Amino acid sequence: MTVGFLGFLFFKFIKIEANILISLLFLVIFSFGFGALRFEIKDYHLLDKKFEASLESKIELDGLVISEVETRESGSRFVLDVDGQKILVSARDFSNTEYGDRVAVTGKLQKPGIIESDTGRDFDYGAYLSKDDIYYTMSFAEVETLSSGHGNFLKSFLIKIKTKFTDRMNTILPEPESSLLAGLLVSGKQALPKSTLEEFKRAGIVHIVVLSGYNVTIIAEFFRKMFGLLSVRFALPASVVGIVLFTLLTGASATVVRASIMVLIVLFSKSLGRTYSVGRALLLAGVLMVFHNPKILVFDPSFELSFIAVLALAYMSSLAEKYLGSIPLQWGMRSMLATIISTQVAVLPYLLYSMGSFSMVSVFSNTLILLFIPVTMLIGFAAVSLSFVGFYLAMPFSYCAHLLLEYILSVAHYLGNLSFASISVPIFPWWLAVFIYLVLIGFVYNRSKT
Repeated sequence: MTVGFLGFLFFKFIKIEANILISLLFLVIFSFGFGALRFEIKDYHLLDKKFEASLESKIELDGLVISEVETRESGSRFVLDVDGQKILVSARDFSNTEYGDRVAVTGKLQKPGIIESDTGRDFDYGAYLSKDDIYYTMSFAEVETLSSGHGNFLKSFLIKIKTKFTDRMNTILPEPESSLLAGLLVSGKQALPKSTLEEFKRAGIVHIVVLSGYNVTIIAEFFRKMFGLLSVRFALPASVVGIVLFTLLTGASATVVRASIMVLIVLFSKSLGRTYSVGRALLLAGVLMVFHNPKILVFDPSFELSFIAVLALAYMSSLAEKYLGSIPLQWGMRSMLATIISTQVAVLPYLLYSMGSFSMVSVFSNTLILLFIPVTMLIGFAAVSLSFVGFYLAMPFSYCAHLLLEYILSVAHYLGNLSFASISVPIFPWWLAVFIYLVLIGFVYNRSKT
């Protein structure tokens, strides 16, 4: 991907004078050198190895719950801070532990290692967790709450709002429709049952429930129109605050932060009367995020996929649309199909290299579903909000939301269970993925010129 990005810069700026191109090259080299230094010193403050002697043994630790407690099919999971060291704790039961609780946990302390997959690829779980400064895990732990109310006030308040919101979804909608709506609006894919999530993966539509840029863009557009009723003086600050709070409420994953930064750039550009460039906004968002945490560039596949998808959306979708002249323009069908095809083509080499599998029905499933996602989110949000006023008032909206959610689940179930829905490939070399991206970049650049 690094070579591909450099290739993109080369093709993008090849028409610039030689001295400027040389200056750009030196800037890139300096940036990579500075980035490598930043990567090396990121964990300098985490050199305390006092838990090393306790590895693979059962111990008891006291600490502070510093993350939202995730409820899963096998129990609950949260991040525990013990004297500055983060530990990912998986509890065997569905305890009443909450963010900000001081708890005592008992279990076997371990270091996350390599997870072998069926496709012959090894997933470095330890490296993946290290991007969040987590270097230890404790599975099947026994948890005892000692005291409560020690967390950040704002974060605690947002988590309580999110919990009430998802609880109300469970009241007005059955499973798995309520979990799907929670995934679309606030919780991401952790809200879905494991079997349903696997169907979404095989159908190639899991991205709609991981709170990607698509979901954030829909939420941001809602904020823009809602606060647009206010005066210009208050509309921008209100929209910015709304987007920032939504980002914090959903857990501030890398993909959500990236999308939120880009949306904020759009808002500021419009308020200043400046032209908005998707490429520049993406580059700025990436630089800010990688400077803050360089490990997401190496160990966070969702961030990398999101970056590739936005590049495809910015530079490939308009080209793809030219080849879809037979597709009608009504309801944005041609534009949507061009977006789907371009993003699927762009992420395919990375998926083959990193995951070893891809969905054969993803274009078809996305075409059937994406058009209904915005209206499903809007009606679902209205149903949940109105249920706080009165259940009878929310019934028409919850009924419509149920139909839409059931349709999405039915498409995922049918397509995801086809025998050819998802196929696995043998080891895909990194150099072949880089070569494909260079060819793709060259093709897009040459077509853009003509």
